[in-house]
Amino acid sequence: MPDDPTADPLLTDPLAPRPVVAFFLAGLSGFLMFASFPPLSWDGIAYVALAPFLWSLRLYPGSVKRLGYTAGLVMWIPSLWFLSPVTIPGLMFLAAYCALYWIPVGMVWGGFLRTWHPQFPLKAVRLVLGGAAWWCLMEQFRGWALTGFPWNPLGVSQWQNYGLIQLASLGGVTAVSFVLVSMSLGVGISLLSLMETVGRRVPRRMHPELYLPILAMAVAFTWGIRNMRSVVEQETRLLRVQVIQPNMPMNQKWDQAQVMENYRVVWELSDKMMGLNPEQIVQDLETGAFQMVLPKETRMGDVLIWPETSLPETYTAPQAKVMLEDLQQYGIPMILGTLQSRTRMVDEQVERQYWNASILHTPEGKVGGVYRKKHLVMFGEYIPFGNLLPFLRSLTPFPEDVTAGEGSGVLTLESSDPTQLGMLICFEDLMPYLSRQLVQEGAEVLVNQTNDAWFDPFWGSEAHLAHAVFRAVEQRRPMVRAANSGVSVWIDSRGVVQKRLEDREGIFRLRGGASFNVKVPVEPTLTLYHRAPFAFPIVCLALSFLILTGVSWGKPRFFHRRRVSE
Repeated sequence: MPDDPTADPLLTDPLAPRPVVAFFLAGLSGFLMFASFPPLSWDGIAYVALAPFLWSLRLYPGSVKRLGYTAGLVMWIPSLWFLSPVTIPGLMFLAAYCALYWIPVGMVWGGFLRTWHPQFPLKAVRLVLGGAAWWCLMEQFRGWALTGFPWNPLGVSQWQNYGLIQLASLGGVTAVSFVLVSMSLGVGISLLSLMETVGRRVPRRMHPELYLPILAMAVAFTWGIRNMRSVVEQETRLLRVQVIQPNMPMNQKWDQAQVMENYRVVWELSDKMMGLNPEQIVQDLETGAFQMVLPKETRMGDVLIWPETSLPETYTAPQAKVMLEDLQQYGIPMILGTLQSRTRMVDEQVERQYWNASILHTPEGKVGGVYRKKHLVMFGEYIPFGNLLPFLRSLTPFPEDVTAGEGSGVLTLESSDPTQLGMLICFEDLMPYLSRQLVQEGAEVLVNQTNDAWFDPFWGSEAHLAHAVFRAVEQRRPMVRAANSGVSVWIDSRGVVQKRLEDREGIFRLRGGASFNVKVPVEPTLTLYHRAPFAFPIVCLALSFLILTGVSWGKPRFFHRRRVSE
């Protein structure tokens, strides 16, 4: 009899693919996802990275949870390997946690594929739209649950695709992820349709599940390019920001024998940046000689920014006071990365509190403002249940917990033309809500002070930069980054990296400093994402019903190998 369009083609094949093929495909997707981000940065792979995972769910529907977790582990273990200099057990635990979010994706995508047939194009469209929305909801949830870990959402892989990432001004980085996932699903389901109908007498059909994401990609890129042009046309003013990059190794920073060396390096770099006013300086660590690029025209800096916790002691330490008094002669305000501490009595016992802080030090030697880091890193700056489980203290580089800060994160840079600086310390630039809060408080420029030397010599610092780019696009505010060992850059309000501290060979892990002529919008605008940050997640929630309502949660009948009589 003629082929039944409702019968699953796998039923007619007595040699159904073995599970090992499905797990290979799932692992392949995990690897392609990893390869989309630094250090490989094969960003074009992101457009099809999830297609093999979709095929694996079709081939082995009886094990969608294990397939999902396998793909997740293959992605996240190498993706987080840059944490190995800090803690290998910690990175393995974190990778195992992040991989869990692939399981609900596999369950929903695989459950929907049980009811899909190559001759049902509308169901394929539902899979593309609903499946992409479901993936984005999992990314959003991972960025929120347990204080949030929004590392490597798929959209970040496109951080150098400036036309496409302008979508982030509408729906955040998740909007870029949606376009990429829909493309992967469109390619995957179209090829699956072709493979399952080869040699079968079925009518040819259109492939709207592929045309739709291609059209969306083209529209998004075209709109992004035009939007970039409109941003360039905005009136701006220049803010000359100087940054130093001490490049101090983390295994020495807290060693008391190295404290004076740290002071010397920070003082020497600050003195040369403010006194000589170069465009860039780089120090040869072997000879101690400085290579300088002098400015074409003399323009004093408006502010000097240190990286996170540049001071080896607290801001009030005697040696810090002496150094700051010496640097006041240049009359340039400084934003210091340092620790603050306070002693208090708790239950008749002396307790010392610490804050990871940014301090605005005025030319008059006064404190012009303080920001204390709000979003702390679990197992990096505090230990959950540390009092009950003291053995966990060995997993953190700090001997004591750091206290979360409160209050505004905006520091006012007083000058003839005051500028509002929105401060973000370390991984706070991963959190979109913090950047949004700063803009609500009036921030005109986002400033990220970070110390990514914990991850050297791996790629964590460049991967961190990739995430920071999206905060500039989402809020249409330029960003300046001062890092201990790289990457120190300034990013314009389109997300374009304008200038970075690096040598002629492109090496950014160096000791030196740079001056950035930051273009600050005179009349900054508020993006749709700023005004309605939950709009796109709500759209994803609505679209996810396209796939959730078609999921079969029952036993996958067609994996049983049997023939269909013809």
